[in-house]
Order: sequence, then structure tokens, then C-alpha cells
Amino acid sequence: MPKIIVISGTPGTGKTLVAKKLAEKLKACYINLSDMVINEKLYVEYDEIRKSYVIDEEKVKTRLRETAKSCDILIVDGHYGELAPRELVDKIIVLRTDPLELEKRLRKKGWSWEKIKENVAAEIIGVCTVNALEEHGEDKVYEIDTTNRSPEEIIEEIINEVLIGKAVPGPRIDWLILKPLEILKKYLD
Repeated sequence: MPKIIVISGTPGTGKTLVAKKLAEKLKACYINLSDMVINEKLYVEYDEIRKSYVIDEEKVKTRLRETAKSCDILIVDGHYGELAPRELVDKIIVLRTDPLELEKRLRKKGWSWEKIKENVAAEIIGVCTVNALEEHGEDKVYEIDTTNRSPEEIIEEIINEVLIGKAVPGPRIDWLILKPLEILKKYLD
């Protein structure tokens, strides 16, 4: 049976770079969920207010099942990676980044303040982790802090800790505890 390894996280945490390099290292198939949704029109509509597509979850799951059939390992890259079919998911690795660093990364991408604020707030409260936990349970979900780390270091941790079962699953990173609330307030208003 094929297995899926999901690399999830808020935009700007390094998902795509890590997922592509991990797929290359493991000689695995790779798919970027956002690209797949847009290119294959697996969405219901475009939300003008949020400037994002409203995806058709069942179509996405069906397409991932089809893709996984031709792969021993499929690396799925996406901030809504929890949509990967439960029966095929081996691990979900949620990349996390210090909120202040994440703001810098998103500013470099030229994002509007509203999109930056929305995504940094999602990082602060751990939306990707919560979604993964709700869909797949604590035993499949792992968090890795990407702040000030190279993709190679992150991949090494994934291979040497997470994939071989040495890492402890479940949520580990809580920015509301790790950072002073005064600093985080501007994202949460």
C-alpha cells in the first residue's frame, strides 16, 4: 500500500523547499496541493475577500488517492495537507516558524498586511497542527521549528527522527507561551 508523508504548515514556513528536497532524497513522488487544486480546478469558487480558492475537499482526496497508486511514497506539500486520505497517511509533519520571522518572510514575498496578519495569526494559534490532529490523531502529527534552520537540517530531523519513529508525535510548539503577548498582539487584533 502506498504511503503519504504530508509536509504542512502556514505559508512561509518552508514547506515547498523542504518537501521537494525530501522527495528527492527519498526518491519519492511529490505533489504541491495548491498547484494541483488550481491547475486541475479542484475548487468550488474563488473567495475575493480572502483572495483564495475554496477547495473541493472530496475531489482533492480522490485525486490524491489516484496519485498515490503510482508511488511507493508520496510527499504532499500544502498548508491544508490534513486533507490527505487518512488511510494512506503515514506522517504529517507541520513546519512551524517564529511569528516575527514569519512576518519578515511574508513581507519579502510582497504580501499585504492583511494576508500577513491572517497567516501569522494562524501560525501563532497553530491552525495547521490543530487541523492535522483533528483529522489524523496525535500519533501521526509531528511539529518541527524551522526558525533559523537550513532545509538540510530540517530534512535530517525528518529522516533521522520522525520517519524512523524516534521523535515524539503531537503538538510541541506554543508561540503563546514562547513569545511575550505584547509582541504577538498586533497579529491577533
